[in-house]
Amino acid sequence: MEQLPTLLSVTGYIIGVAGAVTIIFSRTKTENLKDLKERVDILEKDREHGRAQHLENQKAISNLEGQIEAYKEVPLKFIPRALEQLIVSNNEILATLQKSASRLSTEKDDGGLLVKTKQSKPLDVKEKK
Repeated sequence: MEQLPTLLSVTGYIIGVAGAVTIIFSRTKTENLKDLKERVDILEKDREHGRAQHLENQKAISNLEGQIEAYKEVPLKFIPRALEQLIVSNNEILATLQKSASRLSTEKDDGGLLVKTKQSKPLDVKEKK
């Protein structure tokens, strides 16, 4: 009979320890669940951000593809015609410049003055002594 109170006290200790262990594990489990929920929320936010970024990237890619198509549609056969027209206009400009140069070389030297009198004579410039 003496063993019965000892057995009860040992059983009480075991139950107390088991209860404490259960409480600790349940708190740990609860904290783990809260931590996992927070992580899931963070991952969902990251996923939504990634989706939004993906949509923006798709729009940018579509825009760039459209620009590429526009450049592909530039008719390359018109480039030689444009170059020919440019050559013709450059030749006209060159001819005009050559005419101006030949006219200047054949005219009488007026001493560098551009202003002439009605008699088309250069103005007499007297230097101060």
